[in-house]
Amino acid sequence: GANNLWILGSVKPTPKSLQWETIKLERKIAQSQELLGSVSVTLDTDVGFFAKIGLIPSLYRARKNPDGKTLKQVLPADVYARWVVLKAKYIGKDDDIEYWRPIFVAQELYEQAIKKSKMENQNIAWPVAEKLAKKADLLITRPEIKVPLANPKKFIKDFSAKALNDTACFDKTLLSIEQDVQNMSRRGMLWSEGNVSELQKMSFVDASGACVDAILGSGALQGSAIQGIKQRAINTWLESASQALAKNANTVAVINMADLLKADGYLALLQAKGYTVVAPVDNP
Repeated sequence: GANNLWILGSVKPTPKSLQWETIKLERKIAQSQELLGSVSVTLDTDVGFFAKIGLIPSLYRARKNPDGKTLKQVLPADVYARWVVLKAKYIGKDDDIEYWRPIFVAQELYEQAIKKSKMENQNIAWPVAEKLAKKADLLITRPEIKVPLANPKKFIKDFSAKALNDTACFDKTLLSIEQDVQNMSRRGMLWSEGNVSELQKMSFVDASGACVDAILGSGALQGSAIQGIKQRAINTWLESASQALAKNANTVAVINMADLLKADGYLALLQAKGYTVVAPVDNP
């Protein structure tokens, strides 16, 4: 029909203190009735505050490889050799990290690489959109999925004892840092200018999918409520978007661009549901 969902695809990381053009966003929010954010997933436990504090030592232990193995023992030799080079460049001497699980090492390495490249790994678009929406008195919708976790202590214990199939996550993170750090900064600048044509020419390595799969594939999660959470999150957002389109003349959404543009991403799914998707043009 005549209703529109205006989607701002956000990117991260971005150069620190990045200035970006917000005029189009301000105009669309002024014309809209609702702001739609991405889906948040939270673990819902019945334990109190002090019980949660008591779980912290267990969480630290969960970062380490089962049986005290080192990265050198759990990674393929060629992958470990690449890690040694990047560790020296971005982390430096740290013997403790050699005992961490690859997925946690990958996260730490990525964060340090971003920091040393003078970037920040956060969504800079949502806070601006949320502030503008509050000022305009728009309905703000953040779809949420709560995953019940009855016995977090047992969950952490089981997780700590299980080996993760996280080599793919680690390998893709290394590849992302080796090939894409400079592209990340340029991508952020192009995004801030609304330079769609140049932005679309850039490819990037997305390690997040492999890392999420490593966690979800853990034996500790088998049979838990978190199984199938990726599809639930997708369905939840699509349902929220459909409801907004049905009731509002205009809705603004802010979504990670990687989740929008991949082959099975939100744009493809919206199109499959029968919505007309119109691509943006370069900012004049």
